[in-house]
Amino acid sequence: MRFAIAFLFVAATLGPATAQGTAQGTAKNSDEVLRQRLLLKERFNKGYDVQIENAGNSKWIASRCKNEARKKYSALHPIKRRTYIKECIARGGR
Repeated sequence: MRFAIAFLFVAATLGPATAQGTAQGTAKNSDEVLRQRLLLKERFNKGYDVQIENAGNSKWIASRCKNEARKKYSALHPIKRRTYIKECIARGGR
């Protein structure tokens, strides 16, 4: 009977000790996952920026300028909005 109680006590103390070791391992693992996500994000953004510079697509530039004009000027200012769109398209969407 004493042996069974001692065995249960040892098993109860080993459980949390093992869990602490895996918690530290997951912390290292999560740091690694975060680092990989940041690297992928940087790669994606670099490719996206190059794609924007090389686009030259007038439809894409016009739609981008229209969206910016909608954000900048309300529907109550159509003349300002149209002027902004024309200037934005003239400068190439930049």
